[in-house]
Amino acid sequence: MESKKKKFLYSIFMVILALTILFSVLYSIYWPTLIATIFSSEGLWIGVVAIIGRTLILGIMSFFLYRKWLRQEAIYISDAYFLFGSFFGILTCAKIYDLFFNLVVISAAFSTEFSLLLVKIRFFIIIVNLIPILYIGLDAILIYINMNKNKEMNKERFNKLRLRIMFGFVLVTALVIVLSPTLNFLNLAFPFITILIYVAIAFMFLFMYKNKRLVQANGLIIGIAFICFIVSNMLRTALVNANPLYSIFSELIDIGVNLFMFVGFISKPKYA
Repeated sequence: MESKKKKFLYSIFMVILALTILFSVLYSIYWPTLIATIFSSEGLWIGVVAIIGRTLILGIMSFFLYRKWLRQEAIYISDAYFLFGSFFGILTCAKIYDLFFNLVVISAAFSTEFSLLLVKIRFFIIIVNLIPILYIGLDAILIYINMNKNKEMNKERFNKLRLRIMFGFVLVTALVIVLSPTLNFLNLAFPFITILIYVAIAFMFLFMYKNKRLVQANGLIIGIAFICFIVSNMLRTALVNANPLYSIFSELIDIGVNLFMFVGFISKPKYA
């Protein structure tokens, strides 16, 4: 088991190293434009600091969850702590990319085609970010089937069903992103899809909490946190449309939501 833990640990470090190199190259290529944008817009640096602060907080939460996962006697990538840690880890990468993306958009120094490409990459990251949480949340389907059928579905059969649902989700959303012809279409269609997914995930965790089936985390807090996440995303859109500098407040709200979600990930329900 120790050798297995070391293997997972090395794999995580290699992924972190590869992403560090990738983002370093990305930022270094466009560094002059990014710096010029920050100093040419009054108050923009505060928003940059807020995003960096949120990124650090997400990274710390991801590290904490991975550490809890590695301290277990037996570790599997299907464990809740690994999946929760992966959710925050991917979200950390998403915020690093978001900082670059927001500065590029504000600079208005690039073509519409390039901006569309960046938006598509951003939405692909959102899809990847949802996969770990969706994997756990789909357990609610197994609970529902077993509660309403005379014959229980075994775990192997359910895992096949879960993979089909996740594959369908990735395929449909990926096609929407790839085939989107314009920024306006993508900005209208994709948020609608993600909100539906957030609602479904919130319902799944609340359902598992109600039926006392999730013991490694508090489904009630997680479900409420995802509802708050939906509200914060709507507020973000309204604030940014009013004034791009108001995104500072949306980052602070999101930090609170992420911390609340983190509490749900690390705390156990009363019935556990």
